[in-house]
Amino acid sequence: MYYSQSLNDYKGVHMKSIISVGLLIGSLGYAQLTLAACDYPKMNFVIPNGATATMENMVAGQTNFKSYNADMDAYLACLDSELSKVSKDLDNYQKIQSLSDDKYNAAIDQLTKAADQWNETVRAYKAQ
Repeated sequence: MYYSQSLNDYKGVHMKSIISVGLLIGSLGYAQLTLAACDYPKMNFVIPNGATATMENMVAGQTNFKSYNADMDAYLACLDSELSKVSKDLDNYQKIQSLSDDKYNAAIDQLTKAADQWNETVRAYKAQ
């Protein structure tokens, strides 16, 4: 009797551990799916060389850059929106928030580099 009782206690603890691990994996997977709903915009154009660019090249570059900037703004807003849908009561909320913050900061870094490159191009064009 003692042996079967302690075995049943062990099974209960083991089952609780399995359920806890399953819930943790599920919530991390949910966070990945939630944050994955935001499509990272690609910079599908080349910023012209300002030293040799024509006015038409610069206008096209400006149009492309503004579109990319708007796409990146939409991506950042999506990250914020998706994170706001995740319950702060989850045990792993900090990890989910950190993942979202990393994606957000990487996008800001990329956008800043592109803006710096565009500004250099404009200065070089004006110096022609």
